[in-house]
Amino acid sequence: MKLLRLAFLSLGLLQVARAADEPGMLLGAGADEGEWKPLIASLAAKGTLLAPFTELRFFPFRREAMQLEGTLRISPERGLSLQYLKPDANVLIADSSGLLLKDRRGAREMPAGSHQSGAVAALLPIMRFDFPALYPRFLIRASGTPAAWKFQFIPKDPEVAGSLGQITVEGVGNDVTHLEFRRSAKQRIEIEVGATRSGVPFTPAELAQFFR
Repeated sequence: MKLLRLAFLSLGLLQVARAADEPGMLLGAGADEGEWKPLIASLAAKGTLLAPFTELRFFPFRREAMQLEGTLRISPERGLSLQYLKPDANVLIADSSGLLLKDRRGAREMPAGSHQSGAVAALLPIMRFDFPALYPRFLIRASGTPAAWKFQFIPKDPEVAGSLGQITVEGVGNDVTHLEFRRSAKQRIEIEVGATRSGVPFTPAELAQFFR
């Protein structure tokens, strides 16, 4: 376990060091957000979201990526919900209380140590575009234009960077189109987000089914 932890720490230090050489504008609170401030404010104000997604998981020990499909839901009050439909049906929820998995066996809390659970937990503040909450934990770079943009999030903690990797969020206008969690070229998670509906009112039944 100590060797594994040292490996993650070394990888994390490399991730943080590389962040200094990444292209794009390094963002900070307030005035340091520059031309990106209106876009960040607009993304943060979108409210509830509903979108289909396709997720690809790449592993060093698999020749082909594992493909999953489902529906993404975001409620500013209730958190993030990933409803997986294929290949297995389940719901993974990230909120202020942690991670919760709902499947045919019932509901249970998820451990926070795995790459997948870390990625889902990180998605909640990122998909809310809550930059004030993100600045203490991530180096954030913006590139492209406010019309076709890319944000890169590099964890400042080397141990977290080693386990989670670099997070990239791309979008067009006010819509997120692509997310990537890259620990290495051979181990990463890519999510393609389909047509997004914002401001969708979730019914009490949907809130009970897809959130905590």
